[in-house]
Amino acid sequence: MIVGIVAVGTVVAGLLHEPQPEPIAIPGCAEVIPPEDLVRVNYAFVSEGDADVSEVPWRFEAKAQAMTDALIVALPTGAVVEPDPFAPAFGFDALAVRQSLDGYADAFGTVTVGDRTGTLTVTVWLSSEPVGPCFAGVVDERSTQADGTVLDIQDSKDASRVVAQATDGTRIDVSANGVLTLEQVIDIALAPGLRASAPA
Repeated sequence: MIVGIVAVGTVVAGLLHEPQPEPIAIPGCAEVIPPEDLVRVNYAFVSEGDADVSEVPWRFEAKAQAMTDALIVALPTGAVVEPDPFAPAFGFDALAVRQSLDGYADAFGTVTVGDRTGTLTVTVWLSSEPVGPCFAGVVDERSTQADGTVLDIQDSKDASRVVAQATDGTRIDVSANGVLTLEQVIDIALAPGLRASAPA
């Protein structure tokens, strides 16, 4: 009788056990965080290892200007940055960095290439953290370049985003909406002049 009870209990436990979802695979990613774990994991990763304002070279005008020049050069041939009287000039602002709490440098503008016009946002920061896992739904593909730079790529019909994690600790987040191809976004993310170690 005891054996029968144990057997029935095993069957019931098996019926109540929910099957585990199949592991998510993302090209180039050794570890993938599934969507249901994103909230829990994000709390552990936010700002961890990021440099503060006193450590970033783009707090100085010469470096911020050199990065702006590098960004302009990295735009595709024929690209036009549309003037906006109600927004800051397209480029990195050292004063804004010094006044920030996180030491991030941001450049935002409206760009026209051929018959397409859209927005381009570039954010640069410095981190001592190693390259982490890929987040499902945030990264479509991870690519490692010959110099060790890691690219996390997300691409859709009208928008592309590439986050470059360079070996000197520079993080370069490039997002284009309504303009630029994925290859053009990658070119910007890989621009040497945007890195912390590049001379001003």
